[in-house]
Amino acid sequence: MAVISVIIPAHDAARTLDRTLASVRAQSFADWQAIVVDDGSADRTHAIAQRHADADPRIQVIGQQQAGVSAARNAGLGAALGQWVLFLDSDDALRPYHMARMLDAAAAAPDAGLMHCSWQRVESGKAWREVHLAQAIDDPMRMTARTCPFAIHAALTRRDRIEAAGRFDPALRIAEDWDLWQRLARIGVTFAPVPDVLVDVYVEPGSLSSNSARHLSDGLAVMRRGYGVDPRLSSDVSFAGGAPARDFPSAAWYFAIWMAAAALGRGDDPVALIDGADLPEPGSLDSAVLAALIEDGLAIGAGPGSGPLHAAWSRLAGGVGAICDRIAARAESPILADQIRVTLERKIVEAVPAGQEARVGTFARIVVDLSTVMRDRPLPDVDRVHTTLVVDGTPVADTGTQLAFGALSASAQLAMARRVPDSATLRGDTVRALVRRGPFALGLPPLAGLKQYARLVRSARKPHVHRHASLPHEDVRDLLLRAEPDGAAGIAANDRLAAIVAEERARLTLPSDAGEGASTEGWVEPDYSREDYWEGIFAKADPWEYRNDYETVKYEQTLDLVRDVTIGTALEIACAEGEFTRRLAAVAGQVLATDIAPTAVERAARACADLPNCTFQRLDLLTETPPGRYDLIVASEVLYYLEPAAMRAFVEKVERHLNPGGIFLTAHANLLVDEPDRTGFGWPHHFGARGIGSIVLAHGGFALETELWTPLYRIMRFRKTAIETAPPPRHIIADAARNLPERVAAQVKWRGGHEAPVTDEWHDFPILMYHRIADDGPAALAQWRTSPAAFEAQLRHLRDDGWKGVSFDRMREAVHLGWSLPEKCVMLTFDDATRDFMDFAVPLLHRYGFPATLFVPTDHVGGAAVWDSAYGDPALLLDWDELRALQHCDMTVASHGATHRPLTVLDAETVVRELASSRFRLEQALGQPVAAIAYPYGAFDQPVRDAAGAVGYDFGFTCFDGLVTDHADPLALFRREVRGGIDLAQFDALLHGR
Repeated sequence: MAVISVIIPAHDAARTLDRTLASVRAQSFADWQAIVVDDGSADRTHAIAQRHADADPRIQVIGQQQAGVSAARNAGLGAALGQWVLFLDSDDALRPYHMARMLDAAAAAPDAGLMHCSWQRVESGKAWREVHLAQAIDDPMRMTARTCPFAIHAALTRRDRIEAAGRFDPALRIAEDWDLWQRLARIGVTFAPVPDVLVDVYVEPGSLSSNSARHLSDGLAVMRRGYGVDPRLSSDVSFAGGAPARDFPSAAWYFAIWMAAAALGRGDDPVALIDGADLPEPGSLDSAVLAALIEDGLAIGAGPGSGPLHAAWSRLAGGVGAICDRIAARAESPILADQIRVTLERKIVEAVPAGQEARVGTFARIVVDLSTVMRDRPLPDVDRVHTTLVVDGTPVADTGTQLAFGALSASAQLAMARRVPDSATLRGDTVRALVRRGPFALGLPPLAGLKQYARLVRSARKPHVHRHASLPHEDVRDLLLRAEPDGAAGIAANDRLAAIVAEERARLTLPSDAGEGASTEGWVEPDYSREDYWEGIFAKADPWEYRNDYETVKYEQTLDLVRDVTIGTALEIACAEGEFTRRLAAVAGQVLATDIAPTAVERAARACADLPNCTFQRLDLLTETPPGRYDLIVASEVLYYLEPAAMRAFVEKVERHLNPGGIFLTAHANLLVDEPDRTGFGWPHHFGARGIGSIVLAHGGFALETELWTPLYRIMRFRKTAIETAPPPRHIIADAARNLPERVAAQVKWRGGHEAPVTDEWHDFPILMYHRIADDGPAALAQWRTSPAAFEAQLRHLRDDGWKGVSFDRMREAVHLGWSLPEKCVMLTFDDATRDFMDFAVPLLHRYGFPATLFVPTDHVGGAAVWDSAYGDPALLLDWDELRALQHCDMTVASHGATHRPLTVLDAETVVRELASSRFRLEQALGQPVAAIAYPYGAFDQPVRDAAGAVGYDFGFTCFDGLVTDHADPLALFRREVRGGIDLAQFDALLHGR
C-alpha cells in the first residue's frame, strides 16, 4: 500500500500535465500512488495521463463528466490508498525531494495531521514575488478563519483527517482548499511547518480566476463559517464555535480589498466588486496592512509579464484612489484613505531598483549622476523624493527620502554628494570617471590638470582594492563634482521650509503681556508676628483665591475629619475672609472666627453675616488669649509662620482652651524642611505639616487620632487626652485637587527637586507610552485605555521594585549630554492630553512620586479627541488653563502635532506647518520653550524626522518598540506601549525590554 496518494484534478490540461506527472515520477521517494481525475476534458488530457499510467503502474486515471475541481478531488480521494494525501494541480510541479522532505518532517512531528512547507510563485522558470515561508501556526482555527494559509500542494495531510473533515465541498468552485483547511482546523488537526521551500506555483498571465465576484463571494462564505458554527460538522468538534466573531469584519474587509486590487490589476472595476459584496461594517482597519494587501493584489492580478507596478501607476492610480476612498467612507475615517495611499506609494517607490527613476503619486525616485554637471531638478507635485547617487551609472550611495518643495536644487544635490562616506569602492568609481573625462575636464590649469590626470591614471591601473588609498577622498571627490548655480526654482525650494516656519512663528507668536517675575534676590524674611504685615496681605481682597479647587478640596477634607463628632463650640485661628468659617458653621453649634488682621475679620464678618452661630474677633495668637473653652480648635495654613518657641507656646495655649476630650485640627503644607527628599514646598520656614505634628505630640497632652496625607499637605486631628490610653492613629492617603492652581503648583518642589543621579556606566531605560487613564470608553479603543486601578498598581510596582522616574529634563541630559542614568529608571509619557489624565493620572503620579511628559494636539485643546469619533463618544481634552497649571506639576507639556493627523501622509508644506504651528502655539500659551514632539499615531519616517529637527524640536518620540540606548537618535526615541488589560508580569516585561 502506498504511503502517499497524489491526487491531480485535470480539465483541459494538455499543455501542462506532462510536466506535472513527470515531476511526480521523478520523486526521490518511491512509495506513492498518483490518481489523475480527468474532469471532462475536451483536449488530450486523458490521453497524456493514460500514457504516463501505461509507463508507470503507480499512476491511475479516472474519468468523469465535468463536475468541478472539488468533485474531482473527492473522486480521487475515493480511490486513494495512502496514509498521506497530496493535492497537486495539473499546471504545477513538485521538486524531486518534495515527498522525502515532507515525510521526514512528519516523522519528527508525530502528532501533526497536516504538514505545510514554504512555497513560491514561479514564472518562466524564475521565482516571482516573495517566498511564502512556512511559519508555526499556533491557532489554526483563527488562521484559517481569516485566510487561506498556504498553496494547496504545499500541504501533506493525513487521509483519515480529510475523511473526518468531510472531504471537499462540491458547492465551492473557488476557495475549496481554504474551506478544507478550515474544517481540518475546526476538528483539532495540528498543523506543523516545514521550513524548506519545496513548492513552486507556476503562474502566467490570467492564471488568477477571472471571476472576481465568485472568488470574493465564495471566500466570504468560507470566512463566515470560520467565524461561526459550521453546520456540516458535529457540535462536539474541538472548535465548534469557530474563531472569535469580533475578528470577522476586519478579516472580511482585508480579503475584499485584496480581491479588489487583484481585479484592478487585471483591468476590472474594483469599486463595483466591493459594492457588490456582502460586507459587514469594517471596524478597525490597519492602513499598513491594507497598503500591503493592495500592492500584492495589484501584482498578482496583473500577473507576470505586466512589468513593475511603478511603470503601470498611471493606469492604476485612479482605481487605487477609488479603493482607498471607498474603504475610508465605509470605515468613517477620512484620513484612512491618505494613510493607505501614501503607504502604498512609498512601498512601490522603495521597490524600484537602485539607479532607476520613477514617479508614483506624490513620491519620486530620482538619480543624480555625480559624473555630470548637477542642475536644479524640477519636481512638480512631489512631496517626498528618494535620491540615489551614481557615478557613470553605477550606484554609489542612497541618500534616503526627504521632503520636496517643487525642486531639488543643484546645491542640495552637491551637499548630498559631499555627505557620502568615504569608501574604496567610491574612490575607485570616482577615479575611473575622472580618467574617462580626460585631463582637460578636471577644472585645473592645463599643466596641473595633466599632472593630476597622470596620477589618476596610475591609480586606476593598480589592481588592489586599496589602490586609491594614496588619493585623499576630498581631493578626488571635489575634482568630480560640478554644479551649476541654483536657479529660481532651486532657490525657492531651498528657502521654503524656513519660510513656512517663519510664517507660522509670525502667525502664532504674539507680544507677551506677562510682567517680569518678582525677584527673590535680597529677599529678607518678614516678621510674621506683626499685624501690619498681614494688613498688607489683605490690602487686596481674596489674596489666596480661596475658592479655587485646591483650597475647596482641602476645606472639605478638613471638615470630613470631624463630621463624626458633635461640636458644641469651635474656635477658628486665622479665619482670613471667612471661606472656611461658613463651612465650619454647618457642623458646629457656635463658632468664634479670629484673625490677626482687622481687615480680614471685617470681611469675614460681612461674608458670614447671615450665619447667627458665628462671631468674629481680632486675635493675635501669640500675645492674646481667646475667651472660653472649646470642643474644637482649628488652625489651617498658619502655624508654619511661627518660630519654634512660639509654636510650643501656642500648643500649650490650645491645650488650656480645649475642653477635656476636645479636638485640635490642623491643615498645613508639606515643606522640604521636614522631608527634603519628598514633594513639598520650599518655603523658608522652620517646619511644615510634619514638624507641626511632631511639636504637638511632643507637648504630651495630645494623641494623634487621624492623619490625612496628600503629596502637598497633611490634615491632622489631635485629641486632648492621655496618650497612654489612645488607640493607634488612623492614616488616610488622599489626593490634592485635580486642578492645581498655577500659583500653587509653581511653588512646589516635586520629589524634593531631586533628579536621578549621574552614573559612570550607561544603562538602557524604557520610555513608557500611555494614552487614556480611565475605566470607561469605546470597546474598540480598550487597548489604549488603562484603568485607574491598573495604573495605580503599575505605579506601586515601580515604587516597590525600586524604579525611579525620569523627568524630561533628566532624559535630555542622558540622551544629549551622555549623563548616564542608574539602573531601574523609567520615563512615563502620555499622548493626547485627555481630561482623565488630570482626573486620574496626575493624582496617582503625585502620590507615588513620578514625573511625566504630556503630548498635546494643539488645535484640539479644550475640545475632544475627534479622531476617535468613529468608535463612540470622543474623550474630552484638557484646556489651556489646565495645561498651564500642569507644567508646574512635575509634568512637561510637549507637542503631539496640531491636528493629530499622521504626519507621514501629509504634503510637504502641511508637514512643516503642523510641526511649527504646534510648537509655537504651545510656547505662546505656556511661556516655555517646547523641545519635543510625539509623532501622532507614531507615523514617522526620515522626512518627518528631518523636518522636526529643522522646525526646532530636539526630541521626537515614536511608537517603535524598544529601550533608549546610548546611541539613540534623539528625534526617533523608542517607546514601549502600555496596553490596557495587561497584568503586572507583562508590565514588568516592558520595563526590562522583554
